Amino acid sequence: MKSIKILGLLILVVSLTVGSITNPAFAQEDPQILVKIAKRAQDQIQKQITDESPISIKELFQEGKNKVSSLETSLSNNDYTTAREDFLAAMKIFSELSHQLSAQPTQSQIASKSTPNPSNDLLRLYSYVNNLKNIARNHNSTINFDYLDGLFVTSKNQIQNNQFSQASQTIHEIKQTIIEINAELREEASQKELSRAQVFAQKYLKQIDRLIEHSQSTGVSQEIIQKFETARENLSVASTPSQVIQEVRNTMILQQQYELTENKLLQLRVDQIEKTLDSISTELDENSLQELKESLQAIKTSISKSDFEEANKLLRSITSTLEQIQIQ
Repeated sequence: MKSIKILGLLILVVSLTVGSITNPAFAQEDPQILVKIAKRAQDQIQKQITDESPISIKELFQEGKNKVSSLETSLSNNDYTTAREDFLAAMKIFSELSHQLSAQPTQSQIASKSTPNPSNDLLRLYSYVNNLKNIARNHNSTINFDYLDGLFVTSKNQIQNNQFSQASQTIHEIKQTIIEINAELREEASQKELSRAQVFAQKYLKQIDRLIEHSQSTGVSQEIIQKFETARENLSVASTPSQVIQEVRNTMILQQQYELTENKLLQLRVDQIEKTLDSISTELDENSLQELKESLQAIKTSISKSDFEEANKLLRSITSTLEQIQIQ
């Protein structure tokens, strides 16, 4: 706006002194001074006109340019009277344009009035992103926040310069970036959850393998073995955490059912051995009888701990001992 004020003062000075240009001696001294003054005024005005300027201003400016061209023609023809008129007309037009342009709001001023200050929105997003960074750190995330930090700096500077429209656009980009980061965090969390679930599944796969092996060695029905094999297959192909959890639950239920069945079978065998031991107790010396009773108690303890493998091992041992005693 400083150039417009200078132009106004220049026009005032020229208006006061232009009356002397009709003097032939002055005109002959430096007649082109009028053209230089007019063109300088024209250039100053042209700098203030943009593509968004009203058509009326553009048309008036063209009229001023025409007067400057006419001024050049008049001076080349030594027609100082017409030159004076062209000069004054051009300067009057430029003076009017200067007044209109100074009264016209700039695009940034218009944007500032039409777009509210988005500072509160920016502060809210900044606080949200800080929480997001904490979550990322707690989960050892590899996400880089540098680009997002740069957007915050840009929007802050835009607000400080009252560029609210541009700041709103930058804030919109911040929101879109936050959405993308949230998606990345969810994906990372999902992958880590799946990894944990797979480790969890491996633990139960090994357990199922032991159960299958034990079932085959103890003569459990093929139906039960088939259930274990199906459970193992389902667990091994589970591809999501929820599927792994569901298959593990199914395996645990099947294991509980097996343990109940195994427990029941072992208890029946223990009862049978107790009866056999009672029937031959009179044939045994006190030390042998005591050792067999301790072995029987160890079997019961293993059963109570669901250590069926150990219980079966002890049962095979005590059964073999009793068979030898009965043979003798």
